[in-house]
Amino acid sequence: MLLIKNGRVMDPKSGLDQVCDVLVQDGKIIKIAPEIKEEVAEVLDATGLVVAPGLVDIHVHFREPGQTHKEDIHTGALAAAAGGFTTVVMMANTSPTISDVETLQEALKSAAKEKINVKTVATITKNFNGQDLTDFRTLLEAGAVGFSDDGIPLESSKVVKEAMEEAKKLNTFISLHEEDPGLNGILGFNENIAKEHFHICGATGVAEYAVMARDVMIAYATKAHVHIQHLSKEESVKVVEFAQGIGAQVTAEVAPQHFSKTEALLLTQGSNAKMNPPLRLESDRRAVIEGLKSGVITVIATDHAPHHADEKNVEDITKAPSGMTGLETSLSLGLTFLVEAGELSLMELLEKMTYNPAKLYNFEAGYLTENGPADITIFDAKADRLVDSHFASKAANSPFIGETLKGQVKYTICKGQIVYQN
Repeated sequence: MLLIKNGRVMDPKSGLDQVCDVLVQDGKIIKIAPEIKEEVAEVLDATGLVVAPGLVDIHVHFREPGQTHKEDIHTGALAAAAGGFTTVVMMANTSPTISDVETLQEALKSAAKEKINVKTVATITKNFNGQDLTDFRTLLEAGAVGFSDDGIPLESSKVVKEAMEEAKKLNTFISLHEEDPGLNGILGFNENIAKEHFHICGATGVAEYAVMARDVMIAYATKAHVHIQHLSKEESVKVVEFAQGIGAQVTAEVAPQHFSKTEALLLTQGSNAKMNPPLRLESDRRAVIEGLKSGVITVIATDHAPHHADEKNVEDITKAPSGMTGLETSLSLGLTFLVEAGELSLMELLEKMTYNPAKLYNFEAGYLTENGPADITIFDAKADRLVDSHFASKAANSPFIGETLKGQVKYTICKGQIVYQN
């Protein structure tokens, strides 16, 4: 038995927000009450701390199989726990890609060894070829939780329509990385800074919102559910809002970096600030925050993309891979740039990092209730934290190293066990 005493218990599902005690046994929460006096072996004093559902991240890259010099499922899970996450969903752009049952089962076997809940999507098309759909039904039966070709956007509208029809038939959904390669230059650089500072053609806004407009209208026509991954443009928020307004089943996520910073970060942080989609303009940053406030965007997901230092530290920044490690800074970025900035309440932030992403996949997660799962994050929302390069992840490719942010994760508890403590 584990007793958490005197914490500010916050549950986005029920709206509970009060100082309570929480009693945990056998992986479940067995009691939440103003005062619990049971004699137990382990007591955590959470005075002055927030006791929230374990965070849920539906967009991580753990690089296993095939790219484990960057990260593997074990180090990814450690990074997740250190960031307060108890459930994550891995993307399928591994090597080989998670396109068949054998590769899926290999990933799930590795995931099952971890102390947090590690799930994975499979690819929409075989080996990301953009043409031939994978066997959705068989992959779902084997344990995939959804489908995405994240990393290599789908160019064929015919394939997108077929994928949506198949997903609808099987009561699942597809998640799309929206960038039209034909409308883009060099990825990782927003078009403005690319032209003005780097003298190259960068990643254009129209490459994102044009293909997104296509896909949300296909979702409208097929009555299928499409989830838009890591949108970054002001126009993209409007596209999602329009689609939702006409009744299309469209959900969307934003990554913390896109509501925190702009393209200018490339000038001080170099390749660690290079990512897909790129950091955009202040007007775009404001727009995604407004999308979070209005409910157009319901999920915050990290797009945790670890890379080896040697890959990032190349002389020519255009040759560096895109992406940043994100699990261990995500909560702090939300607390700093949304809550502390007065954009969202703490409860609204937690909803977008726990209950909403869990609900999307029908996970038993993202809420605190008696007889519910004992997946819990305990953190100090007010503490200052200097981000250093000592991550639980294998990678330290974060543009936030050296920055002082709000919030410190004190304990992460998954299935009733303490899996991280600071």
